Amino acid sequence: MTNISPRVLVIDPDLDAIELARFALWRSGLPCTFQWFDDAALANASLLTQALCRSRELPALIMLDPRGFAGSEGYELLRTLCSYQVLAEIPLVLFTSAPLSSDFRADQDSRIWYASKDQDPLLYMETLSRCVQARLAESVL
Repeated sequence: MTNISPRVLVIDPDLDAIELARFALWRSGLPCTFQWFDDAALANASLLTQALCRSRELPALIMLDPRGFAGSEGYELLRTLCSYQVLAEIPLVLFTSAPLSSDFRADQDSRIWYASKDQDPLLYMETLSRCVQARLAESVL
């Protein structure tokens, strides 16, 4: 029996933020596979295709910065993630530079958490690692 590590998908137009996320997860030693998109429309098409095909390769966690994309692409992706049942079951972290709250634990509901996308790279990596660790631990329970 093969032990497949959970997939963490980061969707963010900022390539530096994606690289920091990848490095933070590698450095933290969390047992997960890192995937990313810097284009919301491509992420939307890919996730929708996987959902419609009932793929087993859906991510275990999605981290999204919807405000960073031009126009309404990020929000269209967010709508897709909330509209399709298969996708709506995936835990979601809205990681933004202007969050509703800087404390993702205080504003959590059963599925969507909000996390601050700090300008300080070390704080951003620390928050991201803590958030992924907490969400993945929650999904195992």
